[in-house]
Amino acid sequence: MALKKYAAPAAIVLVALFIVWAFAATVLAVTHPMGLPLDDSYIYLTYAKQFGRAQPFTYFPGGGYSAGSTSVLWPMLLAPFWTLGARGHALVWVSYLMCSGLYVAVALGVWRFTRALAGEVAGLAAAGVTLAIAPFAWCALSGMEVAFAAALLLAMLMLLAGSSKEGPPSRRLGVVMAAASLARPEAMLVVFAVCGVCAWQRRRTLRAAAWWLVPLVPPVVWLVTNKLLAGNFMPNTGVAKSHFYLPGFDWTYWREAVTQQTGRMLRALFWDRKSPLVWPKLVALLVVVGAVRAWLWARREDRRLIGALLIGMPFAMMLAVIASSGQWDFQRYRYIAPAFPLLAILVGFAVAPPRRHLPPIVWPAGLALVFGFFGYSAWRPMRADMLVFAQGAMDSNAQVVHIGQYIHERLPNARVMFHDAGAISYYGDGEVYDMLGLVTNHQADVANNGPGSRFEFLESLPPERRPTHFAYYPSWMGQNDFFGEVLLHTFLHPGIAPDRLAGGDDMQVLAATWDHAHTAERPLNDHTGWTLVDRVDVADIASERAHDWHGELGRRHFRDPTARWSFVERETTAGLLIDGGRTIRGGSERFTIHLDPKKPTRIAIRTGGAPNAPYQEPITKPTTIKLMSGTKVLGTLTVSPPAGMFSELTYNLQPYALRTTEAEIHTEASGPYRVFHWFVMQPD
Repeated sequence: MALKKYAAPAAIVLVALFIVWAFAATVLAVTHPMGLPLDDSYIYLTYAKQFGRAQPFTYFPGGGYSAGSTSVLWPMLLAPFWTLGARGHALVWVSYLMCSGLYVAVALGVWRFTRALAGEVAGLAAAGVTLAIAPFAWCALSGMEVAFAAALLLAMLMLLAGSSKEGPPSRRLGVVMAAASLARPEAMLVVFAVCGVCAWQRRRTLRAAAWWLVPLVPPVVWLVTNKLLAGNFMPNTGVAKSHFYLPGFDWTYWREAVTQQTGRMLRALFWDRKSPLVWPKLVALLVVVGAVRAWLWARREDRRLIGALLIGMPFAMMLAVIASSGQWDFQRYRYIAPAFPLLAILVGFAVAPPRRHLPPIVWPAGLALVFGFFGYSAWRPMRADMLVFAQGAMDSNAQVVHIGQYIHERLPNARVMFHDAGAISYYGDGEVYDMLGLVTNHQADVANNGPGSRFEFLESLPPERRPTHFAYYPSWMGQNDFFGEVLLHTFLHPGIAPDRLAGGDDMQVLAATWDHAHTAERPLNDHTGWTLVDRVDVADIASERAHDWHGELGRRHFRDPTARWSFVERETTAGLLIDGGRTIRGGSERFTIHLDPKKPTRIAIRTGGAPNAPYQEPITKPTTIKLMSGTKVLGTLTVSPPAGMFSELTYNLQPYALRTTEAEIHTEASGPYRVFHWFVMQPD
C-alpha cells in the first residue's frame, strides 16, 4: 500500500530532479561559476539585494522607487537569503535551487490536481506532459518567476475546487489569489476575473461578496503606488514592451497585431515541427478532447467555474501576452510558459480511462507504451534547451557578470548607463541608469522613440546627472557621439548551441564624453537682429511634450525597430553639428509655440540631412509645406529632398498673424519630409 501511495509522486520527483540536475550540469560543464541565462533574472537578484538591505522597491542605494519588478513577490522570496549571507554568486545558486523546488512542486501539483478530478492515469499523464515541455523547464529554472506563478495558479485551482459554493473564500485561498496576482500581470487578470465572478454569484450576501474582493486589495495598492511614484500603473516592463506606449500605435494596428500573432502562436504551438510541445498536433487534439471532457465533468459536478478556468485560463494568459505586447515567443516562450502546465491538465483529462469498463490493465498499459515513445521524443528538444540554457549562462558570465565585477572593482564611484540592467547592477552595486527603461522610471518612452530621442535625452542631461560611463553594445545606441575611450571589451566564447540570447559579440565599458552635446541648438543661418524666443526640438521627448507636439509618423507594424521613429544626423561643413530628427510620413505636425503677438515673427524649420537615413524611407521629390493656424495659411515653402546637409527655411509673419502668446500651429505637406527643429524668432 505504501508503494502504491508513493510510487507515482516519487517517480515524478525523480524525473523532475534529473532534469534540474542535467540543466545545472550542462551549465557547469561550459562555464564557472554557475550562471543564469537571462539578464532579467539578475534584475530580480538586484531587487532582492535591495530588499535585504531594507531598501525595498529601489534598484540601488539612494535610487528612489523603481517600478521595474514585474513580479512583486519573487525578489521578496530571495531577499532573506541575501540578508543571511548568500551574496554574489551564492544568490544565483539560491535562485536556481528555489526555481528547482517550484518546478518540482508544479509537476506534483499538476499530478495531484488532475488525479483528484480525473483519476490516477490522467494525473500521471498530465505530470508527464508538463515535465516533457522543454521550454517550460528552461523558463522555470532560469531564475525568473515562471515556476512561482505556475505553482500559485495551480494552488488556486486546487483550493477553488475544494471550496464551498457559498460564503467567503478560505483564508488560504484568499492569500493564494492575492499572491498569484502579484506574481505575474497575466495571473492578476485571472484573479480579478475569479474574484469578480465569485463576488457576483454571492451578491445577495454582501459580507461574503465583499470577502471575495479582499484579495484584490494588494494588487490594487501596488498598481496605484506605481502610478503615483513611477507614472504608470503597470511595471516599467509594461511600458517598455507594451503595444500601447509605442510610437505609431493605433487601434487598427493593435487589432491586426493581435489577430496575426494569435494565429502565429496557435500554429507555432499546435502545428509546427519546432513547437515547444512534443507531438504538437496530437497534443492539440488531446487539448480539445480534454476541454470537452473537463466541461462535461464541470457540469456533472456543478463546478462550472472550475471547468471554465481549466479550459479558458491557459488561453487567456497567452492571449493577454499577445494583447499587451505580442511577445509570446520571446526568450523561449517565457511570457506564456506559466500556461504550459495548464494545457497539460487538459491533456490529462483527455487520456483519462473511458467510463465504460475495460480490463484494468489495458488502458494504463497502452498509455504507458505511448508515453514511453513520447518521453523518448521529448529528450532531444530537452537536451537542445539545456545547451541553450548553458550558452546563455556562459554568455552572461562572459559579458554582463564580468562587466559588473569590473565596475565594482575598478570604477566603484561610477554612474553607469546601460541597456542590460541585471547582472551589471547586481555585481557592480553602484549608481546606474537603464537606457531601456526597465528599472528606471520615465525612460521607456525615450527608448521606444529611437536613436534620435536617445541622443536628445542624453544631450539634455544636466552635468550632475550625466553618466560617467556606458556599458553597451555600441551599435545599440544608434549613435556614438557620447562614447569615449573603451575601457573593457567582453568578447563571447565560441558557441555550443545554434541559438544565442546575447545581443552582440562585444559588450563594452566606455568612458562617457560630452564634447558633442548642444552643437545644433540654435539656427544655422544668420538672423542678426532677431532673438530666439522659443524652439521645438523634434525627437526630444521633453521638448515635444512641452510644446504639445504631435507628428504623423506613419502607421506602426509589428516589431518595427525603434530606429524607424527617430534618427541622428551629423554635419561637419561648418563645424560639427549633431541633431536628432524624425520623418513626418503623414505630412503633418501640430505644436504650440510661445511668442509676443505684437511683434513680427520668423519661424524657421530645420530639415534636410542624409538622403538615406537608417530605417527612414528615401524622399526623392520636393515637398510643399504650408504653415497654418487653424484654417489660416501663414506661409508656404517648398522643401527639396534631403541631399546630405541641413537646410533651414523661414516663414516670415507680420505682427498679429498669431493673436495669442501661446499659439497652436500645424503643417500640411504635399508629401513626407524630415524635421529636426522649429525655431521661433522675433526682433531684438
